[in-house]
Amino acid sequence: MPTSSVTKAGLALILLSATATAATAPRVDTSAEAANVAISRLIVKLAPGKDSGALSATLERAGRASGRRLTPLRQLATGGWLIQAEDSAGSAALLGPDETARLMHDVARDPSVASIEPDRLLKPAFTPNDEHYVLQPWYFRERVGTNTAGAWHYSTGAGVNVAVIDTGIVPHSDLAANVLDGYDFITDAAAARDGDGRDANPNDEGDWYAVGECPDVPGDSKFSGWHGTHVAGSIAALANNASKGIAGMAHHAKIVPVRVLGRCGGTVSDIAEALIWASGGAVSGTPVNANPASVLNLSLNAPGSCSTTMQDAIDAAVANGAVVVVAAGNNASNVDYYTPANCEQVVTVAATDLQGQIHPYSNYGDRIDVAAPGQALSTIDVGTTVQAGEGYRIYIGTSTAAPQVSSLAAMILAEGPFTPRQVENLMKYNGTALLDCTFDAVKSCGWGLIDALHTLRAVGAGYDGNAVSTPIPSFFPKPTYFENTANYYVPATGLYASSPNTVWGQYGANGPAGAIVNFKLAVRGTGSVNPRDFRIALVGVNGSTIKVLHDRGTVLTTTQSINASAFTGDGIWSLVAKNFGTANNVYIDSWSLSFPGGGGPL
Repeated sequence: MPTSSVTKAGLALILLSATATAATAPRVDTSAEAANVAISRLIVKLAPGKDSGALSATLERAGRASGRRLTPLRQLATGGWLIQAEDSAGSAALLGPDETARLMHDVARDPSVASIEPDRLLKPAFTPNDEHYVLQPWYFRERVGTNTAGAWHYSTGAGVNVAVIDTGIVPHSDLAANVLDGYDFITDAAAARDGDGRDANPNDEGDWYAVGECPDVPGDSKFSGWHGTHVAGSIAALANNASKGIAGMAHHAKIVPVRVLGRCGGTVSDIAEALIWASGGAVSGTPVNANPASVLNLSLNAPGSCSTTMQDAIDAAVANGAVVVVAAGNNASNVDYYTPANCEQVVTVAATDLQGQIHPYSNYGDRIDVAAPGQALSTIDVGTTVQAGEGYRIYIGTSTAAPQVSSLAAMILAEGPFTPRQVENLMKYNGTALLDCTFDAVKSCGWGLIDALHTLRAVGAGYDGNAVSTPIPSFFPKPTYFENTANYYVPATGLYASSPNTVWGQYGANGPAGAIVNFKLAVRGTGSVNPRDFRIALVGVNGSTIKVLHDRGTVLTTTQSINASAFTGDGIWSLVAKNFGTANNVYIDSWSLSFPGGGGPL
């Protein structure tokens, strides 16, 4: 079987990676101090063989010394203990960074304490953008996009559950049929805004907050972003549903919404137990997950090292067979300083721009595994605080890149059983190297941009991710026939209609010199098409007119030869019809492109 060797930066890097050791979380985790965040809870992990009896005395001693009461709330599914700092009245007490550090070091004097960390807040990793863009070319283009349209001929993620561990979900007609039962893991009722703590309803109640409501950003306010629904739609919004809305990249996968982010963000303790539950693990006081997920998407982050609690949860999820996909973050900084993207056993995702280069806001570094386009039009609610009705909006950020990688992971898993490491490797080895960052020793974007088509073709050819290799493009025949049979209404009096047609599988080659285009205009009801009323053109991927096929002449020639050798092959081609007449019942009925080298669909 033809193969080509694929390395990120040569054999030296492979040998280095093979001998590298995993990063170890510090015993006293003060890595979030620089963020100047006030917290009220700590997570203490005991050394093997030690019980909570010894911990009680340590907490009482440290509490007296600090003037705080340290109360154990519960044992987490990771094995650690969640501790709350309280004032003399028994209410939660906010601890500043210096007080937190002193208290943690005091508790850690007890040798039975293996590690201690703040139960820090994590935030969605996104930035909203103009909601009026309506195209998503990054899904359909090779080298600057994910090359997805061709991959749909091989897999759409059917039979795979993807957990979106985020703000929850809102009702949306373009998504609801692909949403399974999930869970709300937010413990704090005020942050959850649903009147209670954890429950079986992952409904997104809105994550807006006013100035002064969030201790980590006391001078800020924000509107609700419906972030979890946006991520979910990127993965599994319905396709072919009466031209409604968008198509999710893995539109036959199912979403398991797991709510962990509310007002002001979400805590490590809640997120860690959500990871375990979503992958099929047991969490005390929570019913067994009836829909365990094979892919977990975390489009969230916070400054600091990967804590013991977070790493333990990720390890448990991977042991349960789940691929854990994490957004790198939007700080234009090294990903080493942001969690959970800097944890082990995760697929860390950077974001690229429309030119296929690492985006200026994206985090970068050696811990990046792959990259994906950092913008997506997807499902949201239009409310600025509470829900007000469904809509769509473009968001930009690494949190829109991550769900595209989660989608590809689901598409791979739909084609056969693979381990999390095999899925990660298949995405790495079959992607597209990006010259501006793949080989950059500092601003690395990992192995480059994911390529869904080449990855799924490699899976179909028997590649399993166990070897650093990929099929060469010439191993696969190029598809030669592309058709759109959907009807597009052509408005009267000088307006136009555009019918898209996705060309795929050309591996960067331009179109052929001898392509054939065939089109058909149709009338609904009475009357006929008057050729003198219409101008019809074939438009290429970059918006350039390849050929004017008809310009208000007396004869409509519906089958023509074109020379497309100067135009990009892969991407969305369009047939554009402009109606200068008054007939308001004319449609583009269908059209097709045939490339030489064969006939009929591949």
